[in-house]
This record gives sequence, structure tokens and C-alpha cells, in this order.
Amino acid sequence: MIVMIVSALAAAALYGAGAAVEQRQAAAAPQSAAGRPRLLLLLVRQPLWLMGIAAQIAGFAAHAVALRSGPLATVQMLVAGELVVAVVIVRFWSGRPLSKASWAAALTVVAAIAAFLVLTSPAGHGHVGSLPHHPATAVALGAAAAGAAAIACAGAGLRAQGRRRAILLAVAAGLADSCSAVVTLAFSHTASHGLVAVVTSWSVYALVVSGAGNVLLTQSAYQTGRPMITLPIISAVVPIASVAIGIGILGETPRTGLAGGIAAGAAVLVASVALACLARLAPPPAAPAVPEAPVPSPRRAPSPASEPDFESLLEPETEPELAGCAPAGHA
Repeated sequence: MIVMIVSALAAAALYGAGAAVEQRQAAAAPQSAAGRPRLLLLLVRQPLWLMGIAAQIAGFAAHAVALRSGPLATVQMLVAGELVVAVVIVRFWSGRPLSKASWAAALTVVAAIAAFLVLTSPAGHGHVGSLPHHPATAVALGAAAAGAAAIACAGAGLRAQGRRRAILLAVAAGLADSCSAVVTLAFSHTASHGLVAVVTSWSVYALVVSGAGNVLLTQSAYQTGRPMITLPIISAVVPIASVAIGIGILGETPRTGLAGGIAAGAAVLVASVALACLARLAPPPAAPAVPEAPVPSPRRAPSPASEPDFESLLEPETEPELAGCAPAGHA
């Protein structure tokens, strides 16, 4: 139990730190690169962004240790605390004090996510290793549904501006993360059948495509420069979409009955209201400091006071010539 708690909290800290670092670097990228591979080409040149990716990978490793050491619902509940870590780091970097209402909304989102995960965890599946094998058709359908929804939200978000753009791109990033999770589930089952099964399986290639799309959409959401909108929305959409796919498409059975379903719906409602409050309270992104180009001063006609200066420059050269020529002419 101690290993599970420590590794889950470590995963939350690493996930949150990595997200905050990536957001800081992506927000400095030009808006024209959003949704394009060019954005990743720009970010991969930033050492700090690479550190954020490394933190995310380390968080994934700690998350895997936690999942093998304790119940799925408990682990996911602890890992949901990554949002608090990211908010604290973003606040520290921005130098903007976060209002009490914003803190309350952020903590409410974390609590609602944790409650939702506990209420909707599959019955009888305490550890990841005990999860059943899902039909390949159902997994492919779930991944396709999440991927299509992510593409639709991304297309709408790239055409929007301001808060609407941040919200839609964050939803797209969360859906893309859920798509990657479903594909990873299929890949994990395929990998247990040997190298030949891995090479010939669709899940390998789908994992590469979904992973790249997930990173691109996440960085596009961060690039909007509104972390108090994008970070909470991504944190909320991922578990909700994953559970919806698990129950609606993969046929997983929730742990609780009707009462638990109502409570899970209430948790989603509470999280949605808290996210709406965060979106309204979020400050606009700080305008980047762009150095102003020097404005050439218009040419002005020389003033009468300056004309004697030019004459004075010519006098020392002309007067000696005249002085030297005059005596010669009289001689």
C-alpha cells in the first residue's frame, strides 16, 4: 500500500510539473503553428520543453508502478492531484495571484474527478493486471470514436478565438488522450503474444498515430496561453471520456448500481460547473513583449540657423585659394 501511495503521488507531481513546463513553452510559440507538425518541430528545439516531456515519461513509469501495487480507483484518485501541482507551478511562474474562487474551483474539479473515478471503476478489477481481454473490434471502435470526436473539436477550436479556442482545443486534447489510452490497451494485449503479433497488429501503427496526434493537440491547447482553462479541462475530459468508452463500447460494468450512477453523474455535473467557473475567472494570456521597431524620423528641411554651419565648413577651404591667387594675378 505504501508503494502504491508514494508512486501515485510521485506520478501526480511529475505529470503536473511536466504539463506546466510544456504549457509555458508552448504558449510562447506562434499561433499560426497550432495544430500543425511545425509546432512540435519548434518545441523540440527547446530544452525546457524536452524536460517537461521527460517528466511526463517519468510520471508514466511511476504511474505504472502504482497501478501494479494497488487498486485502480485509488491510484487514479491520487494521480488526479496532478492538476493542483500544475496550477501551483503555473501560478508561481506567471506571478499572478490566484483568487480564492479560482482555487476553490480547481480543488472542486480534482475532488469531482476523484469521486467519479471511484464510482465508475469496473467491478472486480482491482488491478490493471486483472483487466479482461476486450474484443479487438470493440477496442478499434472505441479508439475511432474518440479520435473522430477529437478531430472535430480540434477543427472547431483552430477556427475559434479566445476562451472558446482554449476550451475546444483542451477538449480535443482530452479526447485524443483517451483515444491513445484505448489503443494502448489493445497494444498491451497484443504485446503479450510475441514480436510477430506486434508487427502484424493494427494497434502498433495506431499507437504511433494516436500518440503523435495526442502530443500535437495537447501542445496546441497549451499554446493558447490559458492554463487555467486548458489544464483543468484536459484533466476532466480524459477520465470521463475513458469511462464512457469503457462502459458504452467495451462493455465494462461499473462497481456501483443505480445510486452510484446517479452519484457519478452528479460528480460530472459538479466538475462541469467548476470548469465553467475557472473559464470565467481565468485571466487573459499575457501579451508577449515584442520589441518595437524603430520608426525613422521624417526628413526635415534645414533651418536657417543651420545654414551658416555649412558655410563655415566651406570658408576655411575657399578663402586660402582666393588669397593665394590674388597676388599672383596682380603680379
